[in-house]
Amino acid sequence: MKKATKIISLFVVILLATAACQQNPALPPESDTPTAEQTSAPAVISADNADQLKAVHSASVDSGAVRATWTADSSTVWIDGGFSVSLYDSTIGEMIAQFNPGEYAVIYDVSPDGKTAAYSDDGMEIRLYDVLAQADTITITPDFPYSSVFFNADGSLLGAASVLDIKIVTWDTSSGVEKSSLRGFETAAPVYSASFGADGKTLMWISRGTVQPMDIASQTMGPILSHEDFVVAQALSPDGNVVATAAAGTIGGKSSPLLTLWNAHSGEILRQIAMPEYYSSIAFSPDSGLIAAGTQDTVILFSNPHGDEVYRFDNGEAISSIAFSPDGTKLITCGDSGTINIYMVGE
Repeated sequence: MKKATKIISLFVVILLATAACQQNPALPPESDTPTAEQTSAPAVISADNADQLKAVHSASVDSGAVRATWTADSSTVWIDGGFSVSLYDSTIGEMIAQFNPGEYAVIYDVSPDGKTAAYSDDGMEIRLYDVLAQADTITITPDFPYSSVFFNADGSLLGAASVLDIKIVTWDTSSGVEKSSLRGFETAAPVYSASFGADGKTLMWISRGTVQPMDIASQTMGPILSHEDFVVAQALSPDGNVVATAAAGTIGGKSSPLLTLWNAHSGEILRQIAMPEYYSSIAFSPDSGLIAAGTQDTVILFSNPHGDEVYRFDNGEAISSIAFSPDGTKLITCGDSGTINIYMVGE
């Protein structure tokens, strides 16, 4: 009897405990770790949101004209004053590193790896300098006098323009080994320069009023793009299909500064856009959908390849350089008095 009573009592206890659990379910323990806030990714600049561009960083970094070059990951940007170069964090606008090689040295170009500057202190040797390590890494000694020196789009090659004859010699930037000698451009006066196109496949030759693309792999020359006056700015779209140039010319019987869009493969003029003010700089967005053009104090965005105006805004001073970040979320302008502005799409 006592054994039966104990069994019944235990059964009742179990039932009561089960009921209590159903009425008051156990809650998970509170955590002291704060919940991370969800932040939306920055918007890519496009024709649909260009009118929402706002300056997120402004700084006076020099007393003269400067040039901006983005690094490949868009987190930093080079500001080049010709005789010194600085690397800035593009998110907080603070300087990370600076390189000033001396009074008689010249900085030719900076690499998209975010650490390398090409310079010379004697006009003969070309040195690659790691601004983060503050040390030379590679020395290249061309066997010819040269004028301009420049990196390609991914920083794997360095090119130099010969003064003696019209050729561009390239070197591997990781080893300093010579890679190629590019020829084929012709000009009456041997005054020329060159740059690598944003598509990674094209070399752009420039001489006074002439621009001519060349396929690097085959060394095949593209169409000759002729202008009435000196070309002050040029750019190749990242998809390799359109060349944009800035030069004075005649349209509608009137001479004025022109932005001309060309078919890079055929040389056909796609659009010419006249302005009362000169175009100082040109840049394509990384998706090739937009063209940013800088003037005396205005930034104008055009669609590509049609050349329709999308948006314009006042920059505050004459623009010496303009560039989209590789991820397409930022646009930087550099003024001729050393002011930089970084724009992003606002809320």
